[in-house]
Amino acid sequence: MKSVDILLYLMAFSVIAGGAYGLYDAAIAPLDSTRLTEGDSIADDDMGLHADVLPGGKILRIVIIGADDRDGEIGRSDTLMVASLNPALKKMAVLSIPRDLRVDIPGRSKDKVNAAYAYGGPDLTVATVRQLLGQDTDFYMKIDFEGFVQAVDILGGVDITIPDIEGPKTNGTRRGMNYDDNWGNLHIKLEPGRQHLDGRQALGFVRYRHSNWYRNNRGQKYRVSISDLDRAAHQQMFLREMARQKLGVLQVPRLLRAGSHVMKFIDTDMSWLQTAAMLKVIRSIDPADIHTATVPMGDRMIGDIYYGELRISAFHEELSRVDDHLFGRARTDCPVVVYNGCGKGGIAGQAADLLGQHGFENVTTDNADSFEHATTSVEYSGPTAAIARRAVEALGCGKISASSFSDSHDQEPCIKITIGSDFCGPQ
Repeated sequence: MKSVDILLYLMAFSVIAGGAYGLYDAAIAPLDSTRLTEGDSIADDDMGLHADVLPGGKILRIVIIGADDRDGEIGRSDTLMVASLNPALKKMAVLSIPRDLRVDIPGRSKDKVNAAYAYGGPDLTVATVRQLLGQDTDFYMKIDFEGFVQAVDILGGVDITIPDIEGPKTNGTRRGMNYDDNWGNLHIKLEPGRQHLDGRQALGFVRYRHSNWYRNNRGQKYRVSISDLDRAAHQQMFLREMARQKLGVLQVPRLLRAGSHVMKFIDTDMSWLQTAAMLKVIRSIDPADIHTATVPMGDRMIGDIYYGELRISAFHEELSRVDDHLFGRARTDCPVVVYNGCGKGGIAGQAADLLGQHGFENVTTDNADSFEHATTSVEYSGPTAAIARRAVEALGCGKISASSFSDSHDQEPCIKITIGSDFCGPQ
């Protein structure tokens, strides 16, 4: 993948948290300078000389905070993510932490995780995240919402398919997503369907949690709400769409403008040198090797207040999946369906047996819609690209592709293999 493409993906990743960080600017600095300043230049090939400015160890973790500070007052963190990178294997994982998740806040009682920012800013937020994960983190990046808006506008906006969240619950009227908060200066009015969003509209899309108040046929007031898990899925979809639409299209001058405009909305404990080295790491990562996940939680009411209750067992399993991805361990418990696509009797069973010999634990077989497949295809959904590659290695053939449904958060991760006439069977 071209270096500019990786920059675009990184810029999209920064935007999802609340604004473009301007990492391209950070990278263009002189090698012999102890303090990098904007406007200087550096060759991409020389950036590797600065790799030792990053903390040692295999995994780098950055806490990313999107906050709703207003007029100098500290608000609550509206978006919270942890980006983990393995520079050696060129892998990355992004874990979303729902804002309503009930956690232990150091020095405080249990509360929603977004309250940590109101109590103690980025420092207490980072301490809370570390306690939740049971892992150290290396850096934090706090981004103001206005930086998000400007970054999206400078990057040219994004095309998004707006779900009709309110329609089915408002007498079937197509409404999309609508909410007005005058105090918070948040106004969301998005019609359902595919449309182009500017920065302010995109901010509404990633922040939407519930609708305005409506009245039913009996005059009773109600509102439509979505869960934090659904909102995290919207944010991750925005990330993917921004990256997909801008690959190979956006030019470097626009990236430079994005960086210079939004730097004033950024608070981080990374130095310029560390930022440049981090960019070098992320530029080497293929989007297929970026795993996204969300902290699993259930619903709980305490008094009249809603909280997300951590599902501890599922959370540990999710952390295990993140670690497996970062360390290049292909999990084999993912469902795999093998289809006979060439018509040879028993061929799907032979492939399933071969996969079983290579550690695949959940394999079923079926017939394809057609027996005319000349080439074996391996289609994956969700964060299962590494498993797809392992399947190809086991079978000795196969063309890998992402499922057309892989962007849906309702789609369970799985592998679909259609055996073609190029499969030679067990050797």
